[in-house]
Amino acid sequence: MTSPSFNILDTPTALQQRRSDPQHLPPPATPIRMEVVLTIERCPSQPQVVVRDTRRELTWHIIMKKAGDDRWTASMLLPGTPTIIHYYFEFADGTTFQALRQIEALVPGQPDPIFGQWTRRPFQIAVYDPASAPPAWTQGQVIYQIFPDRFAKGMLPPDVRPRVAKNVHGREPLYLEWGDLPELPPKGRDFHGGNLRGIIDKLEYLQDLGVECLYLTPIFESPTNHRYDAMDYFAIDPMLGTETELVELVEKVHQRGMRIILDGVFNHCSHDSRYFNMAGWYGDNEGAYRDRESPYYRWFEFSQWPQKYTGWIGVQSMPEFVECPEHEEYFLGPEGVSNYWLKRTGMDGWRTDVTPWMSEEFWRRFRRSVRAANPEAYLIAEEWTDASHYFVGDTFDATMNYRFAWALRGFFALDVLTVAEFEDRLANWLRDTPAPFQLSQTNLIDSHDTARALTMCGGDKRRFKQMIAFMMAYVGAPMICYGDEVGLEGDFAESARQSFRWEDGDTELQDYYRRILRFRKDSAPMRYGGVETLLVDERQRGYAFARHFGDEVVYGVFNASDSPAVVEITVESGVWSDALGLIEDVTAQAGRLKIALDARGAALLFKA
Repeated sequence: MTSPSFNILDTPTALQQRRSDPQHLPPPATPIRMEVVLTIERCPSQPQVVVRDTRRELTWHIIMKKAGDDRWTASMLLPGTPTIIHYYFEFADGTTFQALRQIEALVPGQPDPIFGQWTRRPFQIAVYDPASAPPAWTQGQVIYQIFPDRFAKGMLPPDVRPRVAKNVHGREPLYLEWGDLPELPPKGRDFHGGNLRGIIDKLEYLQDLGVECLYLTPIFESPTNHRYDAMDYFAIDPMLGTETELVELVEKVHQRGMRIILDGVFNHCSHDSRYFNMAGWYGDNEGAYRDRESPYYRWFEFSQWPQKYTGWIGVQSMPEFVECPEHEEYFLGPEGVSNYWLKRTGMDGWRTDVTPWMSEEFWRRFRRSVRAANPEAYLIAEEWTDASHYFVGDTFDATMNYRFAWALRGFFALDVLTVAEFEDRLANWLRDTPAPFQLSQTNLIDSHDTARALTMCGGDKRRFKQMIAFMMAYVGAPMICYGDEVGLEGDFAESARQSFRWEDGDTELQDYYRRILRFRKDSAPMRYGGVETLLVDERQRGYAFARHFGDEVVYGVFNASDSPAVVEITVESGVWSDALGLIEDVTAQAGRLKIALDARGAALLFKA
């Protein structure tokens, strides 16, 4: 039996149905072999629960027992191996009751989130293995994403430029001056000259900012500036530097007590790569395009060799790999790509590109291979929607958390989410994500694949600062996209991928980042605390949450309206200070704290 298909609803209908629905709160993500109790209220007739194990594709039925007026319960033992359980309620007349969820995004690479649409879909429980939690060092860390061509330009030998690819998809490379805007429409051929040496030179800056982990987008040899179409996975792109410089970068990052992860693109390559070799750069008889007897021929799917083949989402310059054993051995074997770079450099993990386009079994084998090489490696998936199926303990530790980004964008930047809808998105994300994984999620407000957050805020720094403060204060591992801290703007694609403004950046924003990150570094609740929603105020568009750790607490308070507001929360008595430095110290009276916030204002309150 398959789960019912989704039914897309518009917002007014969805909210109206929500008020008249039966009431059911699904359990949060739960460890394997645990028993959960399902309860449904406002339900006059006896339901049964239709349960599906999505990994094993098995379905079973559970009759609920009466537990009061219009109230029914049923206990359910969860499987003994990690999986995602889907379930819904079915009644004698054949009707069903399912979860009402906001639609958040479509597919990876879709730069625009969805607001104002809802769907009916089965409830779910992520069933996870608590013995396979993310490495402890990933909890609450501050990550910094670097697009190497655009971050910093270090000195290179004069003979490096001629060693780039002969052309970029048949076009001559375009070498721009630092600070020039990227070419539009994007062709992947414009290079600003950022490199590994430039990153090495800026490590002191990054550490002073408060960064704890670097994430580099691809650095392997490629014809394009983005390098998501590798030509050789065992070679560093010569425009970026050498293998020796990569080893030096990792060593110097570690000397500063920081970490570094690389971007792995195991789904596709360049059509001019040594594996496909359309241009013939690797010889007339090498590669799948030129020789059907090539060992790489089986790596690709041809409908009519050599001209018709499968490219990632139809992009012919990026032929997609087939997950054959030879491909798996090349990337995941003892001497494969993943292990080679983990062992050769000592780097700290992988972020994987277009993760949903490869089988979960591949990623389970990937995890086992990586953990054998480095038991403390950090594994991040690129998934633009619900990624909870990757956090059950047998594939990844985290995702690039676009669900989080879309929630903040809709609430703070665009004003298209109500406070209740904003809270609904956050609550669903937390419920979908196992508790041991929440602190390691790569929370972001933008990336190299989206418009800049400041641009989405219409250039309004008040809104932008709210997004920054919320990301830094909320549960997870916040990720800064290079240049956000100096006010880089731009749309997707390509103007958001500008070169870093080292000479004329927004220093006031930089100081704002430094202040928050220094507070975060010394605050156990900000790094390791759980989260509790305290205020959902529709009238004033006010929102507040608490981060608790032991006896310590930090409160995040936000006014997402264009008018000043006074919000009130329950706290311990005493004097409270704002880590952002935007409001004066305030004193709680009888356990209540009144906070006056400017329009689009925020405060991070700690006990003075």
